[in-house]
Amino acid sequence: MSACDDSNTRELFTGRTGNYSRGRPGYPAALIELLVKNAGLSKNSVVADIGSGTGLLSRLFLAFGCPVFGIEPNTDMRNRATLDLAFFHNFVQGDGTAESTGLEEKSVDLITAAQSFHWFDRSRARVEFRRILKPGGYVCLLWNDRVQSTTSTFNEEYDRLCKKYSSNYHGTGSSALDEEHISKFFVEAPDIYLLENAQYLDLDGVLSRYFSSSYAIGSTDQNYQELVTAFSEAFQKYETNGLVNIRYVTRIYLGKIY
Repeated sequence: MSACDDSNTRELFTGRTGNYSRGRPGYPAALIELLVKNAGLSKNSVVADIGSGTGLLSRLFLAFGCPVFGIEPNTDMRNRATLDLAFFHNFVQGDGTAESTGLEEKSVDLITAAQSFHWFDRSRARVEFRRILKPGGYVCLLWNDRVQSTTSTFNEEYDRLCKKYSSNYHGTGSSALDEEHISKFFVEAPDIYLLENAQYLDLDGVLSRYFSSSYAIGSTDQNYQELVTAFSEAFQKYETNGLVNIRYVTRIYLGKIY
């Protein structure tokens, strides 16, 4: 989700929150163990989830017991997170951006940005992150990258249909930025980790996955119905017991910024 203070980017996901909540993958539980081991995460660690969207990543930290600030500029996304995370009492939402979080100085132990760093003004975000991060704190940037396969899989078919129907589709997850741009955000080269992740979706879930994306065509597009039919046919080809498997690698960049 976007966490940039550009007004156009703020509204990019307006009207997509239902699809986002239903169709986007969560994050592997193994992420918590990784951060406990490599970033000193504990139940007392204060987390700032920047571009928190509907709370897909925040949920993981909340379930572990961490207090979480979800910083999200889009009103629809914040409203959906309030609904989806109502069970958790250690979640506080803020209407802010990566460049202006609204959080107090030296107030958080860990900053996360899932599927959102590529929207940031990186120079201004670094200044803001340094302001709110406690000494010794970490930044964790992560993306769910769909596994690209050379064999016939639903992943391959999904990618093919995105390329065919979405003119602004530029690949999956972290491919929106090259690794050099990501690494330059940190004071030293970050540690990089890869975790397996997967979704099992019915046809409605597959369509929600596509229509939650910034590159998705709208319902008034002349190719809308053709796209829906194409996804339905691909689903029928690969489904097992009414579900298809979309495989991901969760790519994690972990390090310090001062």
